[in-house]
Amino acid sequence: MNKMIVLTKSDQVDGFRLAGVDAIGVDDIDTVESMINSWLAKKEGILLALDDDLFSMLTPELRKRIYASDEMLLVTIPDKVLLDSDRTRKQHIYEMIRHATGVQIRFKGESNG
Repeated sequence: MNKMIVLTKSDQVDGFRLAGVDAIGVDDIDTVESMINSWLAKKEGILLALDDDLFSMLTPELRKRIYASDEMLLVTIPDKVLLDSDRTRKQHIYEMIRHATGVQIRFKGESNG
């Protein structure tokens, strides 16, 4: 990877910059997809840290292209406040782990399925 790029919502950029991380603020999915398509076309070596909410709006085709790319590595940034029930928190954590690793997990006391 040649560089890391953080794509997040505009209202989150200052927090990343305060932490010393360069971030790009984007509020519409068309701009996000255009940027990602450009990087994929140029075969740039990128670690892309993408806001989870923006990731969920990507087209399935673009997600497949990102996953198939040898040059781009994707990490999603959680953006939800986890004040919900214990079950909802566990489900969110489960989805993040599954997305990041491709491995399905079970919490203690849960059965298969």
